[in-house]
Amino acid sequence: MGKPRKPPTTPGPSEPAGDPQNCSIKQFLTPIPDSVLAPSRDKMAATPASSAPSSPTHAADTWAMPPELHHLLSSLPTKTDLAASTSSLQESLLTEIRGLRKELGGLQTRVQHVETAQARHTEITTSHTNALQSQHQILQTMTRHLEDLENRGRRNNIRVRGLPELEQSPSDLKRTLLRLFNGLLQRDSDTDIEFERLHRALRPKGPPEAPPRDVVCCLLRHPLKEDIMEAARASRTVLVEDASISLYQDLSPATLQSRRLLRPLTAALQERRIVYKWLFPFGLQVRTENGPAILRSELDLPVFLEALSLPKDTILAWPDLTSMYAPSFGAPPRSQRPRRRRYSSTRNTTPHDPQDG
Repeated sequence: MGKPRKPPTTPGPSEPAGDPQNCSIKQFLTPIPDSVLAPSRDKMAATPASSAPSSPTHAADTWAMPPELHHLLSSLPTKTDLAASTSSLQESLLTEIRGLRKELGGLQTRVQHVETAQARHTEITTSHTNALQSQHQILQTMTRHLEDLENRGRRNNIRVRGLPELEQSPSDLKRTLLRLFNGLLQRDSDTDIEFERLHRALRPKGPPEAPPRDVVCCLLRHPLKEDIMEAARASRTVLVEDASISLYQDLSPATLQSRRLLRPLTAALQERRIVYKWLFPFGLQVRTENGPAILRSELDLPVFLEALSLPKDTILAWPDLTSMYAPSFGAPPRSQRPRRRRYSSTRNTTPHDPQDG
């Protein structure tokens, strides 16, 4: 047999051979005070006094556990500790969750109550809105009926505009109207016409340079009134004392206001040279190729504009007569001056003595 070879060595500085017992992890650990180590030493089991003798090879291979590491390992939580900690955490979480569930349940109840109340209020508001719209429509119809009744009471009225205010009495005004109407009818100026009433417009007389007030006269015979109006429409100019006179049908203030509000629509019709006619009760009629187009309410407005190919913004709103008949809440009434006391000329001005009885 050959001589055994030595293992090759790597060139370099030789490491000092250390004692296995001196190679400890103590140098990597923080020193622990004796006050902490004392209780742990008491808990540790006593080392048996006698142990079986170990062989030198087994003693050399066994590593002695440092007391610091033994303390660290003994301080780790056990299964019982982990179970207790987990149980405590679970109980606290369950308590919090129960509280949240209770609060969420209360919030859900409140939200349901609010939603129920909101739905009820919405239903009530809708019913009130529908009722108000229905009542407003009824008021509109009633105001139109009232307007029609007022216009029917003015059927025999003629409004004369531009007649100079030269009369000194109602009889002078009547003679002037007789001369005017008989001239239109091409009759003798002295022909009698039955008037039920005649007067100037009920407002104060203006200054001399102001235009004269209108004359409103009511004829007793409706056919005669229609003949006079027809003759006035046929005559281009009507002159009385070098003044141009115009004759109109006397209308209610509501009708006049409604016509003024529809002036943009009538202006558009005049620009397109579309002939229109006013209706009674209040309305507007236009003849088209497809037949007459009638406008009496705001519901007829879209169809009326479409039939005449007019833009939708020609008129934005239908005249509302309820605002005209509603009481006005404007400026407060002016306070009246106190009347001055009048003293009789025969009254005794000497002071009265209460003892005289």
